[in-house]
Amino acid sequence: MAKIRESIISNCEKKFLIKGLEEHRRLDGRAFDEFRELHIEFSKDWGCCYVTLGKTAVLAQVSCEIQQPKSSRPSEGILIINVELSPMSAPHFEPGRQSELSVQLNRILEKCIKDSKAVDLESLCIKVNEKVWALKVNVNVLNHEGNIADCASIAALSALAHFRRPDISSDGEEIVVHTYAQRDPIPTAVHHYPVCVTYAMFNEGAVILADPTLLEEGVADAHLMIGLNAYKELCGLHLGGNALMTPQSILQCTSKAAARASVVIQQIKEALEKDQERRNQNKEFIFEDSVQFDKAASASNLGFYLDKWSTKQQKKRKNVKHVKEESGMENSTEDSNKGTVESFGKGSAVLLPPEDDNNWKTSSDEESESDIIPDDCLIKGDDKEYNKSKTKKKKLIK
Repeated sequence: MAKIRESIISNCEKKFLIKGLEEHRRLDGRAFDEFRELHIEFSKDWGCCYVTLGKTAVLAQVSCEIQQPKSSRPSEGILIINVELSPMSAPHFEPGRQSELSVQLNRILEKCIKDSKAVDLESLCIKVNEKVWALKVNVNVLNHEGNIADCASIAALSALAHFRRPDISSDGEEIVVHTYAQRDPIPTAVHHYPVCVTYAMFNEGAVILADPTLLEEGVADAHLMIGLNAYKELCGLHLGGNALMTPQSILQCTSKAAARASVVIQQIKEALEKDQERRNQNKEFIFEDSVQFDKAASASNLGFYLDKWSTKQQKKRKNVKHVKEESGMENSTEDSNKGTVESFGKGSAVLLPPEDDNNWKTSSDEESESDIIPDDCLIKGDDKEYNKSKTKKKKLIK
């Protein structure tokens, strides 16, 4: 199977984006330090989390198994984070093969979550030098629309906080793993919540954008990824690209990222509490309904952007009446000034002219001298019949 090449950004798109940034405008209407809307949903299974950041969608799933610990850490469990970029997210990603982007994301998440000791690995120990729990976080990118690092870090951290491992018992020789029905599962011990915040630099660091989109990432000179927790502790820092940043700009981005991290962590905790309340009340939960794409919201956003960039505003139609036929046939919408609109099949309609003859108008080209009735030609006795013949003649001309 031939590899599909990544779509190249044209020079016109680059110039258009940079020109808009010079005028302090972004293509999606956001401010430079504004982030996209964040949604967090949990599945019925423990450790399954679905996160959307704008149009970027990520699904994280945590699984566990019993393994032998590492010789260097005999009393600590194992935490593995794996980011998978499938062709579902972007057509140029190859299945089963790691790209440079996937390797970079794996290292960033390991530095942010694993190296910062966010998860208590000692609580995963079953027996020193023999058996420990190994947690594996599989992060699947479903849609790539820019800023995968932020969305993946939130999904992985939320899935770890939501995960429950089975309880175990031992008589000194054998270890028995109990099911969820036999014993309550044990939650994962999370000390703090480190999340990634990404910025994109333009014009050698003069313009800095928060939460860049896919197009902005392709045009940007450099990227700055900052890992922070709610205590404003730095858990990771990655700068890639060709732009040079001053220490003042880095400190400014870090302070803004700390405020963003506190907001995201609070939203993660609220989503966990909401899921726990739903489970306590035994409410029916369908995960498929929560991850469906909201077409109405996307249509409203598209209309908002189109209205914002258009030069003319459409006036609202008034005196619109909805008429439903009793025979069960097509519905019609009637306007007193513009005629009648009747549905013609599924997804189409036909505009019919009004029945009133006064609404018909003739242009100057269609009018002729013969259509105008002179005053001398009017006969008192036959003026009505003469006028009727003239109106019929006008209709034929139209």
